[in-house]
Amino acid sequence: MSKSVDIVVVGAGPGGLYAAIEALKRGCSVHVFDKKGVIGVPVKCGEYFPVRKEMEYLLPNAGAYMNVFDVPQEAIDNECKSIRIISPKGRAFEFPFQAYVLDRTTLEQGLARQVEQLGGTIELNSPVTLIPNEKLLVGKNVEHAVETKVVIAADGFPSKISRAVGIQTEENMTANNVAINYEYLMSDLNVDQKVTEMYLGTEFAPGGYGWIIPKGERTANVGIGIRTSYSKRNDGKGYLDFFLHDCPLTKTKLEGGRPGPMIADVLPVDGPFKKTYSENVIAVGDAAGMVMPTNGGGIATAMITGTIAGQVAADHRSNKVPLSEYERRWKEAMGVPMAVSTNLRRMADHFMGNDLLFHLLLRFLKTQGIKDVITCRPPKGLGPFVS
Repeated sequence: MSKSVDIVVVGAGPGGLYAAIEALKRGCSVHVFDKKGVIGVPVKCGEYFPVRKEMEYLLPNAGAYMNVFDVPQEAIDNECKSIRIISPKGRAFEFPFQAYVLDRTTLEQGLARQVEQLGGTIELNSPVTLIPNEKLLVGKNVEHAVETKVVIAADGFPSKISRAVGIQTEENMTANNVAINYEYLMSDLNVDQKVTEMYLGTEFAPGGYGWIIPKGERTANVGIGIRTSYSKRNDGKGYLDFFLHDCPLTKTKLEGGRPGPMIADVLPVDGPFKKTYSENVIAVGDAAGMVMPTNGGGIATAMITGTIAGQVAADHRSNKVPLSEYERRWKEAMGVPMAVSTNLRRMADHFMGNDLLFHLLLRFLKTQGIKDVITCRPPKGLGPFVS
């Protein structure tokens, strides 16, 4: 066994790095494991990140954590001014909404430097798990394990750490509760660089949606999210290529664009897991189900839950604060919007398998109602059903 620290963080994404920074600031020793060989590479994300004022609207009770949205300028590739939703029948609904499109690699590498400057250590190329032992060990094996008192699971979804302690369960892995995302970073595009577009339709994104997220200089993250409970074939790349080349809603807009390598990832889309901590583990970000189901956003929630986890883990070491305090704090900060978003997604599921019905639903909601859904608020008249 090589070392012993107060806190081990598994996963060097935004959630894990924010957790490490907060714990280090409070005097804890911290070791971070990550399976990647380079921090922030590859990027498996649309990189869409609402500005601080929009997050204050989205999460009105999370004011204590809004500093996480003050990202450095060098980590911002583009700034969008609005969101445009396109129904399966081509009807567009647009509303103002400011967001950055990040250079997530730059963001995460900057956070990693902060971790090391504060005295933390980061070990790459290290897919790890909890090792059965009378002590709490994390590592590839006993010989190369780190002993700790608290583990913060920030290892994405599905999470080895969350699953090992029962935080992630089989219910979280059902086809209806998991989105599979496929994306290209495309160049040479003639798309509006100030508008993020979301497309609905079963031909290219069954159970999810397609997106065009502009990154500036004629580039964009272009992708789809699908749920296999709605898809007719097991062909994610086929759905994505249809969205690029054959979909009547997008083929002209994306014509001439050059796709880079395809990336794929999975996300939990049924809201936070029923329990997000165990005796000595706290789960954050995707490893705890912290993705907003009605918009797919997970960077912001990872940062907030990571911040809270780092604080609580440090307080647990210094003052024996119970780890249950983590769950109390994140629920206080964003429990209601996350519950509303989850219930709205479940309600929308009744329409998502039929393009005409979903088109009519969007027309019924109108622009303001659609904005409410995207921003995790009950549309007018639906509050009693989704809160």
